[in-house]
Amino acid sequence: SQSCDTNVRIEFPDGRWTEYNGCNEVMLDATYEFDPDDPPSVRSFKVQLTGANDPGFECWMVVTSRGLCGPGFYDVGAGESTTIEMATYDCDYVPDEYEGRYNTSDGRLRLDALDAGEETGDFTGDLLFTEFKGSLEASTPEGIEVIVGFEIGAYLRGEDSEQVDCMLAD
Repeated sequence: SQSCDTNVRIEFPDGRWTEYNGCNEVMLDATYEFDPDDPPSVRSFKVQLTGANDPGFECWMVVTSRGLCGPGFYDVGAGESTTIEMATYDCDYVPDEYEGRYNTSDGRLRLDALDAGEETGDFTGDLLFTEFKGSLEASTPEGIEVIVGFEIGAYLRGEDSEQVDCMLAD
């Protein structure tokens, strides 16, 4: 079972905008660090938020974040902890000139909660209920602004990752 509450808002340089609920189809993956003395720590995640009801339609956003070390702010853009790719071809109310695929180049991810439970130990291969809560604001080189709020919880298979350097922003 999973829980999902998202709001994706895309603002275009000419002042027009669209919004969608990204929970039509959510794909979520994560890696963890397991320590015998601590609860599991989420070290990376990838989430796809789909705004179209039909799987053949391209209205989605993929947020990939690595180098996580708990709640806080993470920078968005090439070479940063978080990257965002999106397709706007089939989203409602997108002006024709802004239909396409984009990568954000600048922005910030705020993680308010990144929780995989309180039990300690090695959970490699086990299902862990993991909660992600936060928001992000980013922009593309074309001047498109993206504002997302999300609260997602899902059972994910625990894959252990090596200790990674935290990429927490100031």
